[in-house]
Amino acid sequence: MRNLVSSLWLLLSFAVVLPAQDDPAKLDNVKEFVRQWKKGKDEAWMVAAVETLSDQECKPAVEELLKLIKHPLPAVQQAAMQVLANYKNPSTWQSWIDELPKQKDAEQIAVMVQLFGRAKLVGAVAAIETVGADPKAAAPVRFEVARALQSIGQPGTKDLLGTLVADKEPLVRMAAADAIGALALKQHGPRVIPLLQDAEWQVQSAAIAAVGKLRPQEAVQPLIDLMQKGGRLQLECADSLFRITTVDFGVDAARWQEWWKGATSISGWRIPTDEEVAKKAETRKKYDALYGKKDSTNTFAGIPTTSTNVLFIIDVSGSMDDLVVEVEKFQGYRDRRRFTIVQTELLNTLESLAPNTNFDILAFATDVDPWKKRLVPANVINKEAAKAWVRGLKPLGGSEAQELAQSGLGGAANLAAGKTNTLKALLYAFGVDPEKPVKAAVTGFDKNAVKSPLDTVYFLSDGRPSTGKKIEVQEILAEVRRHNEVYRMVFHAIAIGDFQKEFLQQLAEENGGVFVDMGR
Repeated sequence: MRNLVSSLWLLLSFAVVLPAQDDPAKLDNVKEFVRQWKKGKDEAWMVAAVETLSDQECKPAVEELLKLIKHPLPAVQQAAMQVLANYKNPSTWQSWIDELPKQKDAEQIAVMVQLFGRAKLVGAVAAIETVGADPKAAAPVRFEVARALQSIGQPGTKDLLGTLVADKEPLVRMAAADAIGALALKQHGPRVIPLLQDAEWQVQSAAIAAVGKLRPQEAVQPLIDLMQKGGRLQLECADSLFRITTVDFGVDAARWQEWWKGATSISGWRIPTDEEVAKKAETRKKYDALYGKKDSTNTFAGIPTTSTNVLFIIDVSGSMDDLVVEVEKFQGYRDRRRFTIVQTELLNTLESLAPNTNFDILAFATDVDPWKKRLVPANVINKEAAKAWVRGLKPLGGSEAQELAQSGLGGAANLAAGKTNTLKALLYAFGVDPEKPVKAAVTGFDKNAVKSPLDTVYFLSDGRPSTGKKIEVQEILAEVRRHNEVYRMVFHAIAIGDFQKEFLQQLAEENGGVFVDMGR
């Protein structure tokens, strides 16, 4: 009888657990996935096959997808990560949560922490804290721990973010500062302020954003000091100073210093309350014209920047040879070709670059054509050389090529060179060639980010992406977001022509930039 009761209890227990975690239909679908996967297909098929598991959340599906995290094809890795991140049932993950503190493989720990964070598993916070607090934790683990706590929205109970903000690894300091700001952990304000003097500009950028959210009065003078050093961070400093004080002097560091000296001399002066800041912010737009208005400010297509490390990416695909339609908007150019207008604007910008600016230019169509392999100073020699190079550019596969093709000289026309490889052009800023992928990192930790001085990109295009590894605009935007999460570059986007401009507008908005529609 005792054995019978025990057996019945086990059966009942199994019956209770089975529907929640191991739905028979889902198990069958996962088994079919495994059978078909063994046959092997091309990359597109494999990505589509992985995506069939999106609505098949169960432990066997997790097991199969985790195997693909180290797949040699980055696209398959990313698809597996995306599907796993959408599995949000705590019971699905519980065994992996329990196992996390016992795990020894650093890469595996970092991957699991990233997944727990992306799935926003509150129940995983204690395990995440445990691995993050381990003195032997690898830098990618510490980095992913900070990002996961931010994503989940729970700082934990071990004051871990307060420790990580002083980490020896720049990307970890950056991630911790981001998390502290996002979670509004005002008690950590004093720990973030020293990062305003960090050796890496990306860390400084994170610290500027964080103090703008935490609003410690002690950050005002360090922000003014940082603004005085120039560069792109001036604009970010101005924004955070406004959020702390509700005063708006743009990037005029001298005026900020004069005002701050007067404010601190007033007995009992205090920074405004959060409520006062919120009210002031509602009317701030009318002051936006003050930002960047300095004689040394660089502009391109009407977009100002205080950056001193700039890359101009210019579309030279065949459609750039087309004529603009809105003639009234484009007076004063030697002709009405889209490329002539862009070329003229770029030449004027190059002439106006301040001597302390470092710059490069990238022309792109089907392939990319950089002027230099690195940023160079905007001295008189380099500016003249750059202008000569720009004058020599012409649209590939334009009207002249079309005429050759219509005459039966398709080979001479080389129309294939004049398509629009938008993904390749944008990823060039990160030193990535999507058509020559290296072994993809399975976490977001990328040490190359802090090695890049480039902080601002101007991207101008008129055409829909038509060639390259990815041409769907949302997929391109996702790729830029994925890389730029740690690079923190600003992407300004300029549209000319009839292209659906929502893509370029979203590119700018998602990456801290300005969108300009030059016209059709």
